[in-house]
Amino acid sequence: MAHAEYTETFNALLKDTIPETPGIIRTLALRELRLAAREFFEKTFAWTAIINDVDGPAGKTDIVADDGEDNTKVIAVLGVAYGLTAVTRGGQLVPIGQKPTMDQTADASPQKFFVTSAPDHIQIFPYLKSAKTSFLDLTVALMPSWTATALPRQVTDLYYDAIIDGYLARVYKHPNKPYSAPLLATDHRKKFLASIGFYMAKRKQGFNNSQQWVFPGGWQVSRLGGNG
Repeated sequence: MAHAEYTETFNALLKDTIPETPGIIRTLALRELRLAAREFFEKTFAWTAIINDVDGPAGKTDIVADDGEDNTKVIAVLGVAYGLTAVTRGGQLVPIGQKPTMDQTADASPQKFFVTSAPDHIQIFPYLKSAKTSFLDLTVALMPSWTATALPRQVTDLYYDAIIDGYLARVYKHPNKPYSAPLLATDHRKKFLASIGFYMAKRKQGFNNSQQWVFPGGWQVSRLGGNG
């Protein structure tokens, strides 16, 4: 099954919780499940994708990261790689916290990227003198969109328990309902937050125990010390 196939619907996930939430309104349950999934992925960056062959615009122009899927929202650009052709040496851009104070242009060798008006809007620096077609590959973090109806199966295979814990923590807090259970809500919330912390740490290590952070100059330190 291709990773891009959104086969796991929110409605199917809700069926698993029917015995635990008697009498809940379906539309309300769907909203709470979607909110739980959004919170989990927004805090962990655990759901990622690579957007290939993004054009590099000339000058101070935003690049908007969009994976072209209605079920998702890009919440962060985690990495940017560049290169013109298979034989042209490319590189990995270093993220920086804000726009550089200087203005500088380059032919085809940007070094850094920074967020502009929103987390899915970035610019690269030095700015390109001329536009480059299919110049960039973006690694992005995703979460379900407000109108999402489904998730990829591999996402729910990995994070099913966490999402359900987040959902039950929300609905059990509803007051004066047949399914209201404040103590259970607290228990599921603790499990949900523990899962967020666990997968947040995994994401920071690239899910392969790797060193992820780099110094502004571009060199990095390995997990065992020394220059990487």
